[in-house]
Amino acid sequence: MFYLRNLFTCGRTLLFAASALTLLSTSGCQKGPAPLDRASAPKNAQAQPTPPPAPEANVIVDEPLLARPYAIIGGAVENVGAQRLEKLSVEIELKRRADGSFERREVPLEPVDLEPGKRGKFSLKVLSEEWGSSRVVTLRSGGTRAQEVAFKTLPGAKRPPEKVKGNVVILKTPTQKRPDNGEFINTPDTPFKVP
Repeated sequence: MFYLRNLFTCGRTLLFAASALTLLSTSGCQKGPAPLDRASAPKNAQAQPTPPPAPEANVIVDEPLLARPYAIIGGAVENVGAQRLEKLSVEIELKRRADGSFERREVPLEPVDLEPGKRGKFSLKVLSEEWGSSRVVTLRSGGTRAQEVAFKTLPGAKRPPEKVKGNVVILKTPTQKRPDNGEFINTPDTPFKVP
C-alpha cells in the first residue's frame, strides 16, 4: 500500500511539473516573431545567390571539322562589352576516348586583342582517335591583370556533310505483299516475314 501511495504521489508530481513546463513554454517568456525575423534577415540576404555577371563576350563554338586523322575544334569570340579585351585565350576541355578522363588546353585568339563589337577566331587541332568530345570552359584576358571574362556560349557553324568517294549504288530490295485489309501485319493468324 505504501508503494502505491508513493507511486501515485510521484506520478502526480511529474504531471504537475510537465504542466508547468508546458505553460511556461507557451507563455510570454519566449521571444516574439519580430526579433526572429530581424535576426534571420541577414541570413536570408546571404543565402540568396548573387546574380552572375553580365557577359562581356559571346563564344561561338563551331561543330568540330574532320580532317582525317584530325579533328579541328574552333569558333569565334565576339566582344559584346563596352571595354577592350586584351590578350584573350580560350580554355578548351577535352574528354579522352580511352578512359573518359579530361584534359584542358589553352588556345590563343587571332587577333588576341578585341575592341568592342569585334571578333577573333580560335582553332585547335587534335587527333580524332584520342578525343571524344570538347567544350569551352574559360575565356581569359591576360591584359594588365590576368582574369576570367564572363561569356555566353552560342552554337556556331554546322559541320559540312562528308564527301563520299566513288560511285554510290542504291539497292532496292523487293517488298513482299501484305494483306491490305487494315489489320496488323504480324499476327499469329497471319504471319508476315520481315526482310
